Amino acid sequence: MKRQIGYVPVLCVLLLSLAGCKYLKNPEYELAVSVEAGVAGTPASGVYVFRDLEEVVYKYTPENSRHTVEVLIDDGAAIAESSVTIYHNTVLVARLFDPRGPWDISAIDASDTTSEFTVMLYGPDRLAGTFSDDRGHAGTWLAGSGSIALLYGDLAGHKYVGTLPGMKGDWTWDNGTSQGTWSARRRDADAIRWK
Repeated sequence: MKRQIGYVPVLCVLLLSLAGCKYLKNPEYELAVSVEAGVAGTPASGVYVFRDLEEVVYKYTPENSRHTVEVLIDDGAAIAESSVTIYHNTVLVARLFDPRGPWDISAIDASDTTSEFTVMLYGPDRLAGTFSDDRGHAGTWLAGSGSIALLYGDLAGHKYVGTLPGMKGDWTWDNGTSQGTWSARRRDADAIRWK
C-alpha cells in the first residue's frame, strides 16, 4: 500500500510534464486598440497580446489642440493618459470627445440642494453650438482644450463651466449671487454619435 501511495505524486508530476508548461505559465490576453481619426498616441490601433496582470501604459492626445480625447476601456470612461492592467481580453478606444447630444445634469447649491434637468446640446461640430433644457431655457455652448461652458441666453448671468470629458464643474446664477457645482451623465452615449 505504501508503494501505491508513493506512486501517486510521481504519476502527477509525469502527467503535468506531459501536458507541458502551457498550463503552468501565466495566461495571455488580447488588448484590441482602436485609435480614431484626429487622435495620436500609443499604443497604435491593432491587437496586442500581453501576459496576465501585465500593465500597459497608454497616452493619447488630439491632433488639434482645441479638441479633447476620450478613452474608453471596455466601454468605461478612462483618462487620456494612464495605464491598464490586463487580466482579460480588453478593448481600448481612443476618440475625439463629442459633447453633442442629451445630458442629465445634477446641480448642487451651497445649501446642498440638488436640482436635476436634461440638456440637449446641438451644433455643427464638437466645439460650439446651442442647447436647450427640459425646463424651457436655452443658450449657447463652447468647448475646447478640455473645458466646456454652457451660457444661458434667456437667464442673465446663468452659466455652467466645467471640464471635458468628465462634464462636471461649477455653476453661477444671477451674475454670481448663487453658485455651486454640477455634473452630467450622458444619455444613451453610443446611440448619439454625432459627426
